[in-house]
Amino acid sequence: MEIQGLYQQGMSVSEIARQEGVDRKTVRKYLRQAPRPYGRPRRPQKVDSFRGYLRERWEQGVHNASRLFRELQKRGYAGGRTQVGQVVQQWREEARERAFVRFETEPGQQSQMDWGHFGNWGGARLYAFALTLCYSRMRYIEFTQRQDAETLLNCLVHAFHYFGGVTATLLTDNMKTVVVERVAGQPQWNPRFLDFASYYGFLPRVCHPYRPETKGKIEATIRYLRTSFWPGIRFASLADLNRQAWEWCEDANRRVHATTRVVPRERWPQEHLLSIAGRPDYDPSYRSYRQVSKDCLFSYHGNRYSVPHAYVGKTVMVREGLDTGMIRIFHQQDPIAEHRLARGKGELVMEASHYGSLPRRPRTTVAVVTPAVVELIPGPGVGLHHVVPQVESRSLTIYEEVAHVAAV
Repeated sequence: MEIQGLYQQGMSVSEIARQEGVDRKTVRKYLRQAPRPYGRPRRPQKVDSFRGYLRERWEQGVHNASRLFRELQKRGYAGGRTQVGQVVQQWREEARERAFVRFETEPGQQSQMDWGHFGNWGGARLYAFALTLCYSRMRYIEFTQRQDAETLLNCLVHAFHYFGGVTATLLTDNMKTVVVERVAGQPQWNPRFLDFASYYGFLPRVCHPYRPETKGKIEATIRYLRTSFWPGIRFASLADLNRQAWEWCEDANRRVHATTRVVPRERWPQEHLLSIAGRPDYDPSYRSYRQVSKDCLFSYHGNRYSVPHAYVGKTVMVREGLDTGMIRIFHQQDPIAEHRLARGKGELVMEASHYGSLPRRPRTTVAVVTPAVVELIPGPGVGLHHVVPQVESRSLTIYEEVAHVAAV
């Protein structure tokens, strides 16, 4: 049915084969099984080139045909409103009539993860990370105020410890922390998440765009969290909220599940998860690179920290832990220093040992010359007076001898 639907949307056989991961012969086989439509083939419409934008806005909750028509006009659409209304009407019927077969996985085969938005708290958005084991329906919940890659990996590490292992595959939607983009229908993985998956040995998988029912188990967990845990909840801090959420998880995992009719905790031992015991946790720290100045310091988030003097002028990697309140400094994968994370701005965090073996310059003896004391005698030029010029005294007879020259 999916292959036939993609073909009716105008996809070629080769494109369908690449997207679904099957051979072209398989695609043609299922297309031959489709009932042949009667009547003339559909003519191209001006709205066809805008279907991708319309679908994106539809999934964002914009279902008003008139509004969509006005948005398309601003994007250069030259057709009429009727074509837009026909496209929207098809999606309305699809939403009413869509049906699917529930897909159950084998023990330890798959888990699903997702985020839920739960308003604002403390001046920032509040999110709930959720992970569900598909076979046993065991749930893990953790509230955060970030959705970046480091926070996601940190939550996954906590969830793996809660479950005691990891499933063979992990299914998620096309979030940017997992999939950077899609090229010809194929996901381009986020390098950090791919490294994380390789470290723990699971296979990452993403559902098809606009198909939320593909990960229905985690969608149900988020809905259950909103209706069962969230209404009326009160908390003093994020740690307090997570403590209550984990207590709720423990209680929910010990109740009979509405779909399987089995207690998740009773099914959980049958999962046979990939063990994470005996190996250090993956480091999800924030990572950045800094240059060490001549005073053995580098700048990080408005504060300065010291490293051993041997690394002056070199580039070091700074790792900030999400839970530790510390930063660690590395040079070519070797740890060289560790500091508490300064919370303010303009702080100077130094360690005396970083300067202990710094070579000191030899002291130079400076000869201090004391000027000789000259005794001044009273007279002109002494004190705050102008210096009196020295004038030679002559006899008046000298002027009488040269008087005749002036007369000539």
